[in-house]
Parts: sequence; structure tokens; C-alpha cells
Amino acid sequence: MKQQRRAPTPSVPFLPRTREEMRARGWDELDVLLVTGDAYVDHPSFGVPAIGRLLEKRGWRVGILDVPDLDADGSGWKRLPAPKLWVGVSAGTIDSMVTNYTAAKKRRSQDVYRPGGKVGRPNRATIAYTAAARHHFPGLPVVIGGLEAGPRRLAYYDYWEDKIRRSILVDAKADLLVWGMGERTALEICERLSRGEHLHGMLQTCELVPADRVPPTARVAPSFEALAADVQLSIELFNVVREENRVGGRVVAQAHGTRFVLQHPPLAPSTADEVDEYYDLPFARAWHPDHDAAGGVPALEPVRWSINTHRGCLADCTFCSITFHQGRTIQSRSEASILREAAKLSEHLDFRGTITDVGGPTANMWGMGCKLLESGKPCLNRDCLSPDVCPALRVDSASEGYRRLLAMVKQTKGIKHAFVQSGIRYDMLFSQKSATKGELLPLHHDLVANHTSGRIKLAPEHASPDVLAAMNKPGFELYERYEEAYKETCQDLGRDQHLVNYFIVGHPGTTMRDAVVLFEKLLERHYSPEQVQEFIPLPMTRGCVQYVTGRDPISGAELYVPRGGRERRLQKALVRWKDPENRLLVEESLALAEREDLLEPFRRGLRRALAPRGRRETGIALDLDTCG
Repeated sequence: MKQQRRAPTPSVPFLPRTREEMRARGWDELDVLLVTGDAYVDHPSFGVPAIGRLLEKRGWRVGILDVPDLDADGSGWKRLPAPKLWVGVSAGTIDSMVTNYTAAKKRRSQDVYRPGGKVGRPNRATIAYTAAARHHFPGLPVVIGGLEAGPRRLAYYDYWEDKIRRSILVDAKADLLVWGMGERTALEICERLSRGEHLHGMLQTCELVPADRVPPTARVAPSFEALAADVQLSIELFNVVREENRVGGRVVAQAHGTRFVLQHPPLAPSTADEVDEYYDLPFARAWHPDHDAAGGVPALEPVRWSINTHRGCLADCTFCSITFHQGRTIQSRSEASILREAAKLSEHLDFRGTITDVGGPTANMWGMGCKLLESGKPCLNRDCLSPDVCPALRVDSASEGYRRLLAMVKQTKGIKHAFVQSGIRYDMLFSQKSATKGELLPLHHDLVANHTSGRIKLAPEHASPDVLAAMNKPGFELYERYEEAYKETCQDLGRDQHLVNYFIVGHPGTTMRDAVVLFEKLLERHYSPEQVQEFIPLPMTRGCVQYVTGRDPISGAELYVPRGGRERRLQKALVRWKDPENRLLVEESLALAEREDLLEPFRRGLRRALAPRGRRETGIALDLDTCG
């Protein structure tokens, strides 16, 4: 009989998700109720529980109403009573439409953030959960936030319906929208409501107001109605948000009929002490035991024994929304806080000595920054990493600090391995100092020698210069330079380690000829990654504006946009060229790109890939999907 899978032994009590758990704490009421479409996983990588733990530490009584839609009769909404102050609603860790559908708009068969990985999250879950919260907890303020609500705070293009939709604040009929990381704002909401004060004018929030309450200094963005009539106005909206998304920026006002959505400026970046507090909280690092019967929550496994070192990202990749959610400023934890977490992990009953990841959105950005970013004032006349790494960034010193940090984590009692599985920004592994400019930093050697479990994750994303420029990514020649250095280091160390590469197909600017440029680079390496990301125009991203308008919103350059499902399938087949089912698609793509000269090299490569396992040519296993 198969043994039922259980969560690790928790070292601290969970926040209550039922009335019985409230009574066990001696609570007869809640101050705050947090609703999420995810299963309750008490871990710092999961946003709603992380905010709940911080509120708990500050003395507020918090309940977690997770996956309330699991019960068809609506009884899930009755597990906990109405709170005293407010209800917070999040679709979950990931946008519900991305969770529910592939880029080809097909239903996914698994939702790793829910019990047993079973699907069932409602589409546009923020709207659905807010309506249910209004019904079950009438009269209470409902506040929405998270990665679904934040990027939809103003009118936006919806890929799934192929149209401009109203701000999610309007459609959800919530009282307030919190955008970005919500810990400090959640605390302020509690304080204000406990004092009987209103929630107007709070930094890093959006509210819906009548026209007479729009501040005279507000910057007016194109209205929802104007955007719906002319999608080219998405360029103006993007630049308004980009320019005002800074400390001290102006309120952005966008009309929706006779009312206006006001986007208030962001808070200053969190200090190291504040970020330390967020991660020093007493997490059980487990899913709630109520989910044992379903087999647990799959999303916990990759991060259970990981350590988050920072939040934010210096890059401004066009397809990514991290900078609009976590910010461009790197908000790093202190060494002391990270080492405290490593020591706590080593004491956990279920820990076996391996920290799977010591990193963040990009691992080697810990400690990185400059004076402008750290004051919350991004430099608008250039990007931090494009067209090259900004000389104002403390690349060399921060990389040395991260190298030292990794060594200290590994030396912590009870730690056998301290790996880095977050993505690495390879253009930041080269020295920026004038005397040694261009040389690989010592961090590179340490990563390969001591902190790699066999693979390093890199994201070149493409090989075509034009596509990489549209993505705001470094040129492929820099990747090739690092790839060669990585192979040499592995050879010197006698290590059989590999690079795992991430590529995107269908991004604006990618013609069939561009797609073949990437195919040719992969064919040279006899490499075909198992997973390929198809571009999805996520709201508020630069890539989304490129997709909608056919123009880059910053440079104004015209871009070819692959829109049809057939064309995207052809581009994906070129990357997954080793799959025999893609043979005819690859040949069709090469013909369309007028690159029939690659047909015979492709056929030879495919025969080699399909050769019986164990045969070897030039000392390389034929079925080995690795770079170099």
C-alpha cells in the first residue's frame, strides 16, 4: 500500500485556516483575513503567508483562507469568520490565467500551487474571490494585491481575450489595490483601520475616485476608453507609468468613464533591517497538514530548503514584470540574517544538509546597486545592464561579497552543500574595474567549483542580435564567451557539469529568419532544450506594448510581431529540433526562411540524436542535452 505523503515536521504553529485552529490559539475573532487561490504553504517564498507572518509578529490576529473554491457548495468561505478590520485577496503566487493556460491558450493539466497539483483555480481569480468576499463578509474593506492585481492596476491589454480591459480595481470592485511588495502597506492598512482612519492617498496603492478628487498635480494617462479605441496609446501609458514609478513621482490618473483610477507613487526601497525582518519570521517551511491527504503542494519542493537573499532586479528584460512588482532596486538581506536562516535550516528535523538555492530573482545581484537606485530614483537615461553594464554599479565588490556569503553559508554547522539554482546573470560575472575589465570574477570559479549541483542556469533567451535588442538582453557573443570559459573551468576542475539555457520563442521582433539564427546556434552545439518558453505579453511589460502596437515604446522602432499559432509553433519546433515529431515543421521553417542550406546538417543532427543510446562520437554521448 502506497504511503501517504506528509509535510515535514513543523517547528512552529501555522496561522489558523479553520475556526478550530483559532480556538486552539485562544482567539475568538480575527483582525485580518487573507484569501489566496494557493494552498497554504508556510514558507517565505509564498507571498500571502509571508505577509500573514509579519502581521502576526506585529500583534495582529491573522487567518489564511486558502483555496476557498475547493468546496463546490461554497463552504470553504465559511471556514473562518469575518475579520474585524479588512479582507485581503490575492489570486495566488502566479497570475491565474498563466497558471490555468499555456501560451497557446490551452488548459493546463496541473496547478502546482494547489493541493495535489490539481487544477480548479477560477479564471481571473482576483475578481472572482473579491466578489465572493463581498458576499460572505459584507461591509468590510476588501483589498486586492499580488502578481495578478498589481500589473493590472491600470487599463491593460488582455492576451486571453485579445482586447483592452479596465483596471482590475474597477472590475473587481475592491476598495483598494496594493501594488508591488505588500508588507509595509498591509501594516499601514491595519494601523489606519484600527484608528478608524480612511485608506486614501497611501503610497504604492491604487484607488478609484470621482473626478473632483483627482489631485491637480496628477499626471493624466490615456483613459481606458481611449486605449480601447486606439491601442497605440499603450506606448504613452507605458512611458507615463515608467517615468512616475519612482520615489517622489507624481500620482498617475486614468479615467474609466466618469471616475479615475489613481496610482500613487511607490514607497522607498525597503532597508536591510526591514528585509531581514521579513525573512527572519518563524516559518514552518511546510504545507498545512490539511493538505497531506491530497499529497501535499508540489510548488514547495523546489524551494523548501532554499534561502532568499534579496528581492528586486536590475535588469529590464522586456518580457518580465519583476521590475514593476519587486522594483529595480536590489533590496538585500544582511549576511547575519542569511546565516541565521542557514543555521535554523540545519536544525530542522527533516533537513538533510543541502541548501538547494542561495539566491533571488537573479542570484548574483545580491548586494548590487548604486546611489541612485538605493534612493529609489532609477536613472531614466540608460538601463543598468543594457547596452552594457553601467559603470556606476558596484559589480566587482558586490560579486566578491556574494562569493564570501556563499562560503560562509556552506561553512555553517550542519550544512554539507550550499548550491545556487537561481538564474545567473553572466554579463555580471566579468570584472568592471578598469585594470581588470573583462576578466572573469573569482565568483565564477567558486560557483563552478563549490556551489553547483551539476548545472548552472543561464538565460541567453535568443541568439539573433535584433531579437536580443528587442528583449533588452546582452548579445549572444557575450554568452558564447562565458560558455567557453565555463567549459574550460569544468575541464580544469575535472567536473562533468553543464549549462542549462532558457530560450523564448515568439517574442516581438522575431522573424522566421531570426528564429533560424537561434536554430543554427543550437544545431552547432547539438543542443535542444527540453523546455522552451513561448512569449506571453504580460500586462504592464515593455514586451506587451511591443506585441500590441508593433513598436518599441522607448526607442519607437517598428517590430515584426509573430502572432499566429502556426508561426509560433514553427519557431518552437526549431528550438526543439531533436524531437522527431518536429522534423517536418523544422524543414518547413527552413524553407520559409530560405535557409535550405541547413537541411542536410539538420538531418545529420537528427540522425545522431536518434542513434541508439550508448553510442559515442568524439567522446560525447549522443543523447546528452547540454551546452558544451
